This record gives sequence, structure tokens and C-alpha cells, in this order.
Amino acid sequence: MTNKADRTYDVNIKRLALLTLPTWLRRPLAGALIYAGVAPLGRLLQELRAYRSATSYRLSHNGQVCKLRGTLNDEFDPEQRRIKIEDSDGAEILEVSAIHMREVGRWTMLSRRGAGAASIHREGFSGTSGYDFWVTVPEELRVAEMETRLRAVVNMYKLASKRYAINYK
Repeated sequence: MTNKADRTYDVNIKRLALLTLPTWLRRPLAGALIYAGVAPLGRLLQELRAYRSATSYRLSHNGQVCKLRGTLNDEFDPEQRRIKIEDSDGAEILEVSAIHMREVGRWTMLSRRGAGAASIHREGFSGTSGYDFWVTVPEELRVAEMETRLRAVVNMYKLASKRYAINYK
């Protein structure tokens, strides 16, 4: 279903150019010349429609988890839709967490959870990993160019204050 604004740009340039000719000039040779003259306008109109569609899609999506997940799956895995967004509390941490202890003067590894886990109480501290969410991508989609595009899409839609990491499973 298209709205009225989209129908405004639904113009057949070739037909419009032919209809603006006087009737006595509407011959095959004159029509071919007119078509050749307006072909670049048709291409520009097609690019404008594609730009409007992409802009409309980008504006209708935001940093919500469901919309970010949908956008990433639409872009990178449209058939199987395996890309997930996991919160830092519920995600399985694949990285080692470490803190620097001043009194010892070296980095110390921390247990993830359970027995022996260190408890850090500091105002404004949001966890030892430093990430607010993880983007979990299947291992089959691991390509250097794809990761660059993935980071660009996530950076476009995420909130500015949120930090993330990309995990491959």
C-alpha cells in the first residue's frame, strides 16, 4: 500500500514527455529523440525513489532491540534471521574480564559468576565487561567486509551511550 506522498513520485517520464509534444510532432523519429533526451531524467527519478525508500526505512527503525535485530537480519541474514541482540546481564560472556588492582600493581582476572566472583561496588560502574549489549552473529557470516558493514549499521541505530561487542557462534 502506497501513500499519497509516494504516488507523487510515480511518474512515467517517457509518457509525460510524449504527451507534451504537439500532436503533429508525435511521430516515431520524434518520439525516439524525446525518449533519448528524457532517459537521464528517468534514471534520476528511479534513484530518487530508491533514496526515499531507504530513508523511509531508516526513519521507521530506531535503537529498540526488536527493531535493531530486525534491521540487522533484513540486511545480513534475510532468509534464516539468526542474528540476535543479547543484553549484557543475560548474555553468555565469551571474553575474559580483567581489572587493574592498584594495591597489587597488576591486572587480575575475575570469575564470571558464582563462587569466587569478585564484587565491585563503585558508583557509575556498569560491569566488568564494559558492554551494554552483544550482537550475536552466526559463524557462517564472519567476513571482514561484512563486519565493517555490521558495525556501521549498529552504530547508526544504537543509542549514543550504549557500548556493544560482536560475538560469533
